[in-house]
Amino acid sequence: MDKALSKNEIISLITAEKAFLKEKFGVLNIGLFGSYAKDQQNLDSDIDFLVEFSEPRFDWIVSLQIYMEKKFEKKIEIVRKRNLSKSRFFERIEQEIIYA
Repeated sequence: MDKALSKNEIISLITAEKAFLKEKFGVLNIGLFGSYAKDQQNLDSDIDFLVEFSEPRFDWIVSLQIYMEKKFEKKIEIVRKRNLSKSRFFERIEQEIIYA
């Protein structure tokens, strides 16, 4: 996978796999945020995803992270959306999230 992915390429790849992500990992919604969403990434940047799962299963979270790291050949940060909507962190990233 090309290390210089754009946010549009990342979103396109995730959108194409939404049904698989739901079936395999229980992903209901997934959005890109952070440096890639803001077009401020560099070669060392990780890819940040805000994810809403159908169930809070630890094995799904870990398996999704491993799957995405292999797919994008980058460090992946998975942040669960559950209970995040009331946090200052969510307020900070809310405007930059790009949902697939």
